[in-house]
Amino acid sequence: MAIGDDERAQQVAALTGLTKLEAKHLAQLANSVASAREAGAKLPKDLHWSEEIALIFRLPVPGSGKP
Repeated sequence: MAIGDDERAQQVAALTGLTKLEAKHLAQLANSVASAREAGAKLPKDLHWSEEIALIFRLPVPGSGKP
């Protein structure tokens, strides 16, 4: 982690109500935030709305017997 990441992780934890995290958990939080930002930076920013990924969930018909 870079200098200031500890403080930033503590701020993020406090804002999300995670006030009792230990140092190792704060480090995991900082790594997760950094990974999410890196992954987000790799996503294309110029997608048309029709090209965006959409997850579709289908509920079973009541009484169909399928899970």
